[in-house]
Amino acid sequence: LDLFDPFGFSKGASAEKKAKGLLVEINNGRAAMIGIMGFVAAASVEGSVPALSGLIEHYDGEVMAPWSASDSSVPYVTEMLKFPHLDNWKYVLPSNW
Repeated sequence: LDLFDPFGFSKGASAEKKAKGLLVEINNGRAAMIGIMGFVAAASVEGSVPALSGLIEHYDGEVMAPWSASDSSVPYVTEMLKFPHLDNWKYVLPSNW
């Protein structure tokens, strides 16, 4: 299975065209990751992304760890919940940081 072209749309294309298509696909994925992190930042810190100010509802939860104690049946969630939350970083990092 060719993960770049699983349906064979470019099987008749030249190697140069396939390489360009792969590069375009990689760059689209990178742009999508930057975009989703922009939405995460805008939801977490109001005003951090000026273009999204007022468009995204604020989220107070842990955006990178959206699990809670009610999800303890999921593997590793109990262990993950033992790590300090972002609200408590002032107790973890040195005071002059």
